[in-house]
Amino acid sequence: MSTIAHPTATYDHALRVAPAWWRGTLAILSLVAAYFLVSFVFSVGALAVDLATGQYGFDELANGSLTFTPALMLANNLALAAMWPIAMLLQWAFFGVRPRWLSSVVGRFRWRWLGRLALVIVPVWIVYVGVSLVLGPLDPIDLSGSVIAMVLIVLFTTPLQSAGEEFGARGLIQRSVGSWFGSPIAAFVVGTIVSGALFSAAHAVADPWLIAYYFVFGASASFAARGTGGLEAPILVHATNNVLLLVPTALMGQTDQVFERGEGAGSPFLLLPMALCVGAALFSTWWGRRAGVVTAAPYPPSRATRIVSGPQPTPTIDAG
Repeated sequence: MSTIAHPTATYDHALRVAPAWWRGTLAILSLVAAYFLVSFVFSVGALAVDLATGQYGFDELANGSLTFTPALMLANNLALAAMWPIAMLLQWAFFGVRPRWLSSVVGRFRWRWLGRLALVIVPVWIVYVGVSLVLGPLDPIDLSGSVIAMVLIVLFTTPLQSAGEEFGARGLIQRSVGSWFGSPIAAFVVGTIVSGALFSAAHAVADPWLIAYYFVFGASASFAARGTGGLEAPILVHATNNVLLLVPTALMGQTDQVFERGEGAGSPFLLLPMALCVGAALFSTWWGRRAGVVTAAPYPPSRATRIVSGPQPTPTIDAG
């Protein structure tokens, strides 16, 4: 058994508690494999439902000329949402750290802190999305059964999808990479680059503006997770962004356009949401420190190591 002598760690460096290089490598590979497997299963189910309900025929399926149906949207969201429990279980399996420690450095999801932060983040994003809609093409709202189903799926499953992506990318991947380095700075920098690159690649983008946007989005989320000691701020920004963008596009029947990521799909307008993501990360970190949110704590208990830890931090407010 190895010994960890450092008394406290930031969120991104917490899995250094079990520093063997192979743990992080296998954890990341297992997460990627699990996503492809779960995504395949849900996608097959969605295609079966769409074929059975006549959304398209076998000819369209063979040609790949499919529309983005509510069933496919549900499959996409559920597959990504599944990364939440899968990432937790993989952390436990490879690092010996119980699932609850993937939420934050205090070993739980701090709902009170999330709610306080939402009072600022959500109104700002509403303004941003409103400006985007005014500047973009507006189509008439068609309250058909398919549109209503799409809106309900967005409202009820997109927050889970966003959380799943954060638990996977900023949670397991970032922390797995961080476990390879003794230096907290090196752990954060390399972990942010790797998790941001994988996050961008997972969205299958070809447009330079979109590549930059997804990388900045991921890097900002990594900074917020480190600066606040948990995934609450990244999940809030991710879920707010996705829900507020997808609801109006679903109402106007433009959901397909959201998933167009080829060359020419992006534009310099993406500098605005990039700046918002960076600003949200900086604000979350600043406000968290003023509010006494725990941002670093002793390494979490692990069955893989023996820990020599220092005294517990005593913040003025545990915004849990």
